[in-house]
Amino acid sequence: MRRARSLFSAKLLRQLTLPLPSPLPFTGVEFEPRQSMKYRSNINVAELIKLANNELKPSDPPGYMVFLLAVAAGLRRREIDLLEWSAFRFKENVIRIEPTQFFHPKSEDSIGEIQVDPEIIAIFREYHAKAKGRFVVPSRRPPKTVLRGDYHRCEQHIERLSAWLREKGVGTQKPLHTLRKEFGSLVNQAHGIHAASKALRHADISVINNFYTDSRARVTPGLGKLFEGKKKRKEK
Repeated sequence: MRRARSLFSAKLLRQLTLPLPSPLPFTGVEFEPRQSMKYRSNINVAELIKLANNELKPSDPPGYMVFLLAVAAGLRRREIDLLEWSAFRFKENVIRIEPTQFFHPKSEDSIGEIQVDPEIIAIFREYHAKAKGRFVVPSRRPPKTVLRGDYHRCEQHIERLSAWLREKGVGTQKPLHTLRKEFGSLVNQAHGIHAASKALRHADISVINNFYTDSRARVTPGLGKLFEGKKKRKEK
């Protein structure tokens, strides 16, 4: 309904020369206030990574790679599915998301470099040394140039990882995307909302401010020490 009403906004109507009814559709229609869609983390990331290191890494390397790319680099499902080794800048500890033969970014803003921890890059360096193909996550399914749709060459690995995540308590509809949200939330907590927006490659901070981040840092103006000093002087 909100999107339908936006079609009759003054900004869009100025560009039309067609006759329009009066009153305009949706005139006088009011909506209930939006409910908060902000991501609220209930995941112990450290514990989840520990479990992945112990369980996924030795038994399911492709699933482990998908896990790392989501939780440690914040990549989207399709970005992971069609990520090629050429995207890795190993010396700079960077993953570069850009158009390829099979991958078309969600938007121009989705193109960019993601700084990754050296320890994560080191793990992928080892996988790269053993790789037999151009794609990071191996799969027997061929890639397809599909802009939209449910086809993923790594579907089997992604579904298996999603089932594993649900077993470990990530009970959301899209567990893999939840890892991306967790990534954004942690970057926001450590470096602020602008850094998180850049890491997630959003057009502006409004998306991450409204939907993605959960800043668990408790911020105060830091005035307490002034009152503490006053109290100590009185005690003397």
